[in-house]
This record gives sequence, structure tokens and C-alpha cells, in this order.
Amino acid sequence: MLAINMKKSIINGFAFASLLIAFYIGQADVIKPKQLHQPALFETYNIDRVDKGSRVYSGDKWLGYISEGWAQGYGGRLKVMLLSDSLGRLIDMDLMHHTETHAYVAKLRNKRFFEQFPDKKLNDKFLIGEDVEAISGATVSSNAIALASREASWKLATDQFSFPLPDIEAKWQLAYQDLWVALIFILGIVAVLFKKKKLRYAVLFSSFILIGFVLNASVSLSHIAKILLGYMPDIRQHFVWYVLLLGNILTILVLGRNVYCNTVCPFHAGQIILNKISGINFKLAPKLSRFLIHTPKYLLYLSLILILISENPTLASYEPFAMFFSLEGIGVQWYILPAALIGSLFISDFFCHYFCPVGASFKVLLDARRWFTNKILKSDG
Repeated sequence: MLAINMKKSIINGFAFASLLIAFYIGQADVIKPKQLHQPALFETYNIDRVDKGSRVYSGDKWLGYISEGWAQGYGGRLKVMLLSDSLGRLIDMDLMHHTETHAYVAKLRNKRFFEQFPDKKLNDKFLIGEDVEAISGATVSSNAIALASREASWKLATDQFSFPLPDIEAKWQLAYQDLWVALIFILGIVAVLFKKKKLRYAVLFSSFILIGFVLNASVSLSHIAKILLGYMPDIRQHFVWYVLLLGNILTILVLGRNVYCNTVCPFHAGQIILNKISGINFKLAPKLSRFLIHTPKYLLYLSLILILISENPTLASYEPFAMFFSLEGIGVQWYILPAALIGSLFISDFFCHYFCPVGASFKVLLDARRWFTNKILKSDG
């Protein structure tokens, strides 16, 4: 028994140390994937010179001013670059750097989101719902790009034109759906603590509809990676993110219960529905099941290594949650989603048990809480 515990400690220590090294590499910029795109504006407008005053030239012709702005997006920080004329109006803009899910950015381009910005005044509000319209299904990215554009525009408005800026008070952007999500999560806590099976199924079905299809706000590995990388969005614009992710972390730490995976996860609800429809609950061979049950933590470890090195929370997020509810995904997700759904027809909670990195993340936190609690109890004893 002592040898087994020693082996586990060595493996866990190696995993923790390698994650710290990956984090250091990412922060130190030792290795970085090419996420910084060449400025399309420079090519489009034949810009070949920028002076110290942010003036841009094409040959000897003065085109206007250029500026950059940053904001917190869905996957992390993003940067925009914009070009203005000499009278204080935007000529064009470009998304320079981002770690957003590529399907979201593709949706913004397909829905012509970026076409709203040319000809805007530099001292406009750049406010979603007022002078900028968000794209449904990519509202977080829409808002982040608007905020980054505001920062870049207002910088020129004050530095180059001395334009007065509108007074924009930071407001809570709460919709009735956000309050329903909070209620769903609270009812999920009640269902878990008091073992109310009917309430649990009612919460899961409600989450399947609202958090799944209406909001498409399932917790993913990219959300967890944001915390590890220090990307904390403003709660006033990301209330659901805080309720589902930080709310579940708190329930784990305080109550020792993983409420999200057990009662709130909309993809979990979808798997239950599929398994009920098929009426099949195939049991894997015990040896195979014991082997596969460890797969999520290995996938979690490999994903986090890639994410920490790249500083891109969405890089290795392979879960099919968002794709299931929107049918929009990239790369390996097109293979994982069918496999997860087919598996759920024959094995209850197939993806949850054998592949989910989110569940593995919460399990690590639960195990850490149990270890810490046992240490305290032993010291008191």
C-alpha cells in the first residue's frame, strides 16, 4: 500500500511540475504559436510607413491614423487594429490577435459584423445594443471586439483630435435568462443535497433547453483554462460564466458536491435523453472500464499542457458541447460529437465517464478537497 501511495505521489508531483513548467514557457514567450496575424489593413491600403504620431502613409500620401485596442474575449485577450481618416472617422478595422473559438469568428465574418465599424466617429460609444449590433451565438466575442475598438478609437479621439468622449457607465447586462440560469443552479444544489430525483431531472431538462439551446453556455475546458491563465471577465457582462463555473467551484469547496456535472450540465442531459430513447445500457468489461475511466484526466493533462504553453484557452478544448447545441464546430469536434452521441445510445453517460475534461477538472478539485479535509481531521485527531 505504501509503495502504491508513493507511486501516485511521484506521478502527481511530475504532472504538477510539468504544468508549472508549461505555464512558465507560455508566460515567458519561449514557444508561441503563430496567432498574431499580419495586418490586413496594411496590405489593403498599401500602408508602408507609420510615424511616431500614429500617422500612416502609402508612399508619400498621408492616409490617416492607426491605433490598436485590447479587450477580454470568450477565449482570452483579443486585439483590434483600426484605421481612421484625417477628419476623425473610421476607414476600416481588423481583428489582429485572438484566442476565440474559430467558429465564432467565422460566424462574425459571415454575418458581416465587422462591416458596422467603417464610417463610425472616433468618439462613438461602441456599445452593444446601441450603436453596435451583436451577432447571436457569438455575443461575448461581439462585445469584446466592440470594447477593443472603443479603446483604439477613443485613444485617437483624445490624442489626435481632442474630441469629447461620451460618459458610459459600466452597467450590469442582466437578461431574464441570466436569472433563470441562477435559479436552475440553485435548484440543482437543492436536488443534490436533498437527493430529490424528480427535481434533478426537472433541472436537467430546464438546463438542456435554456443553457443548451437558448444560451449555448455549457462550461468547457476553455472556461477553466481562463482562470489558470488569469483571464477573469467582468461579471457584469459574464454573469452566467460566474454562476456556472465559479458557482460550481464554490459548491465543491464548501459542500463537497459537483452540482454542475450531476444536475446542471446540458450535455449530460442530452446523453440521458439519448440513452432513455435507446433503452440500452451496455456494460463494458470491468478491465476495459477501469482503463477507460482514467482517460479524462490524461486528456485533461495533455490539453492543459498545450493551453498553458500557447496561452490560448481554446486551443485544446475538444469537447463537443457547443457544437451539439449549435451544430457549429471545427476540426476534431466533427468526429467527437457523433462518437459521443452514438456511445450515449449504448452506454449511459458515455462521454462524461470516459472523455470529459470538465468533469475530470472538477474531480481533481473534489479529490484535493477530500485530501485536505482528511489531513485536517487527522491533525485534529
